[in-house]
Amino acid sequence: MRRVKATVCLIFIVSCIISGIYYIKSSLVEDHKPPVISCKEDTVTVSVADEEAASLKGVTAKDNRDGNLTKSIRISSMSHFIEKGKRTITYIVFDKANQAGTAQRTLVYSDYTSPKIHLLKPLRYALSESDSVSLTANMTAEDCLDGDLTNQLRMTLSDDYYGGQPGTYTVTAQVSNSAGDVCALPLEVTLYDSTNRDETNKEYPMLSEYIAYTSVNVPIDPGAYLIGIMRGSSEYTFAADGDYIGFGPESIGITPNVDYAMPGVYTVDYSYTSESGVTAVTKLYVVVEG
Repeated sequence: MRRVKATVCLIFIVSCIISGIYYIKSSLVEDHKPPVISCKEDTVTVSVADEEAASLKGVTAKDNRDGNLTKSIRISSMSHFIEKGKRTITYIVFDKANQAGTAQRTLVYSDYTSPKIHLLKPLRYALSESDSVSLTANMTAEDCLDGDLTNQLRMTLSDDYYGGQPGTYTVTAQVSNSAGDVCALPLEVTLYDSTNRDETNKEYPMLSEYIAYTSVNVPIDPGAYLIGIMRGSSEYTFAADGDYIGFGPESIGITPNVDYAMPGVYTVDYSYTSESGVTAVTKLYVVVEG
């Protein structure tokens, strides 16, 4: 009986010693303190082209065991925009014990511009092809942060859009970038009856592009976008086909409907009345950015 009690006491003492050693090791040997990231300034201003390198400017990291970890700092995440061109950036660094230190500050782009949608041809289709046409087929989208966004373009049809009747219908082209900035443009789709004689006699002014971007109080030159005439599916430029067209750019009426003092989406109308007396109008969408 005494031998059993002695054995139990011995086991208890050994357990206490082991627990004590583990506690000492945990407290004095193992590292439980994460590294600390410090930012010299709460806000950093960077160029879009130099985002990653410049955003680390003034950021340092120290660890109680591993010392200087500044070279190991990485960008963990970036938030959506707090406001246009401004977002929260989160930094992270790990020590040898795999403990993470994090910090946040505000990142501001010095040269940020919103995503842009480009329209290469007018949204004008014969009824016979309206069921099979893709409204984004002649569009592209690009962004200063994400590059080509064409495959993310979306078109929203208005409630009155109906592909079985000729007419002009409102649609919205939209694309967004990784920072949550959205470009949404109200456009018009024209569906026409190709068997209508008046329609076949129309000669539409042709433009180099059909969406133009500018800033508040910076007017564009509408005439600079006019390059020729479209007759049916055929395209003729004043530069190469002037003799065949039979008239010059001066015969095209240009009506700007743009308030350059106010951000928004406006139109410039280009009109031409053919010898048969039928008038055709092409629209240039002008996006005035604030």
